[in-house]
Parts: sequence; structure tokens; C-alpha cells
Amino acid sequence: MARSQILYSPRSELEGRCTGCRLCELICSLSHVGVFNPDRARVRVVSFDGGLDIPVTCTQCGLCLDKCPLGLIKLDDGTGAIVIDEQKCTGCRICLEWCPIGVITVDPVSGKALKCDLCGGSPECVKYCPSRVLHLVESSGSKATDARRTGFASALANQELMLVGRSAGASALQSTRKILTKEE
Repeated sequence: MARSQILYSPRSELEGRCTGCRLCELICSLSHVGVFNPDRARVRVVSFDGGLDIPVTCTQCGLCLDKCPLGLIKLDDGTGAIVIDEQKCTGCRICLEWCPIGVITVDPVSGKALKCDLCGGSPECVKYCPSRVLHLVESSGSKATDARRTGFASALANQELMLVGRSAGASALQSTRKILTKEE
């Protein structure tokens, strides 16, 4: 089964890039819980010095799939999204520990785990992004594609992503993980 994920794809300066408006966070929380509350969103905009804003959401890598002690994390055959049964979630937070990029979070109201579910296959953040930099893409479903997706997520988790020198990209990836997981 092919899996989908939301990708941030900055376009040329003339066409647009993430402006940091956080509309994706607001529309996500509104569509899922009926309120405008970025803390309850399944997408996060991470801001860096110099005006760089990057929306970050689940890559659907699958590393969390078998980690829930109650078996509440499953692959949705219809959308290809990895979803958490939020109704039955006990809030034990074990899945948070296994997310390599820190995008599984806890709802501050319910105390239950949250992650991107691709809005049933039609992500609201993609629809409403005014800069049009969020895109829903479907993987080919090949083992190589899945291995790359899982490998990238694992590399982030283990901070083994090797780039030449200490590039801005490597710093941004490390900073993003720290911000999303609230590491000091």
C-alpha cells in the first residue's frame, strides 16, 4: 500500500515560502477539535533566526506503529496514514518517545497523544496554506521509498544525519528536533 505524507516545499522567492502565518496550525486544530488552538494542532511551524519558518508534521515513517502497549496505532488502509485511536488512548506517552522527529504530541486538554492523520486523505493544512508550500504526496509504495523514509526519520532520531561540515541545514534539523521535543 502506498503511503502519503505532507511535505513542505519552498518555492522560489517570487512565488512564496512559508510566511509563519500559522494558519496551518489554526485550521488543523479547528478541523480536529473545533477550536483555534495551535497547541492542539498536529502540525507545528518552527521559526528560526533570519525569518525562516518551516511547517513540520508526521512523515508517516511508521516507527511508532508497534510501540503502543494497547495497539492503538494503526495504518489506515484508506489514506495510508498512520493513526492513533485518540478515543481509546490512555495518554501513557510511550509513542512520543519513539517518534524520531518529535511530532507526536500530547493534547493539553485531553492528555491524549496527537499526530497527523492526513485529515482522512484531504489535509486541511494543505488546502488552506496561503503560500501553497504544503503538499500531499503519495509514495510509490516501494520498499526503497519506505526504507528512505524510515531511514531519514531514524537518522534524525539518532542525530546521525551526516552532512558535510556544520551546514545551516544540519543546524536547522537539530534545532527543529529540539524545539519540537522541547529539549534544552
